[in-house]
Amino acid sequence: MTPMMMGGPGGPKMGGFGGPGGPGNRKPVKENPNSVQISKENAKFTMKNGFLFMACPKDAEPRRVLLHRDFPFDHPWSYISVLSTDNMELAFLQDVNLFDGEEKEMIVRELERKYYTPSIKKILSVKDRFGFSYWDVETESGKVTFTLQDTFKSISRAGDNKLFFSDVDGNRFVIENIEALDRKSHKKIELYL
Repeated sequence: MTPMMMGGPGGPKMGGFGGPGGPGNRKPVKENPNSVQISKENAKFTMKNGFLFMACPKDAEPRRVLLHRDFPFDHPWSYISVLSTDNMELAFLQDVNLFDGEEKEMIVRELERKYYTPSIKKILSVKDRFGFSYWDVETESGKVTFTLQDTFKSISRAGDNKLFFSDVDGNRFVIENIEALDRKSHKKIELYL
C-alpha cells in the first residue's frame, strides 16, 4: 500500500466523520492490493444513464464506479478512491487535476453531488429531547430543519472554527466559520462547542 492511502479505504480511520454519511455510517470497504494509481494516461471516465464509468486500462470494458474522498475535509480534491459498486477499491486518484476537460468535470460533478454539504448561515432554534436535537437553520439554499442523534457525536470540528453536522438521515451540513455567526446563533450552539 502506498503512503498516500493511509486513512483511506482499508486504512486507519481518521477522526471526524470517517466518510460520507456521518460517524460510523460508512460502509466497510474491501482493500484491494492490486489497486492502481490512475491518470488520463491509463484510465478513461464516461457517463452513462447518469452513472460514472471508468475503463482502466483505457481499452478495457468500462465499469460503473463510485468515488470516495479519503480525506474529505483536508483534501477534498486529492486522494480519491475509485470503488466498484460492491465497495472494492479498484484504483486511486492522487488529484483530480490529473484529468482535464470533460473527464475532470465528470469527476468534480460526481464528488460535489455525493458530498453536497449546505452551509449554515444562521441558527434559528435548537431543541433537545430524549437524546435527539432538532435544528431549524438558515442555509445558503433557504431554511432547513434537521435532527441529530447524540448531538455531540454528530458534530465534528475541522480546524479551529469549522463544524460539520451529520443528521439522522445521513445529510451533511457545515458552518464554515463559527466566529462569523451572528450573536444569537452563536449563543444557540455554544453548548456544543
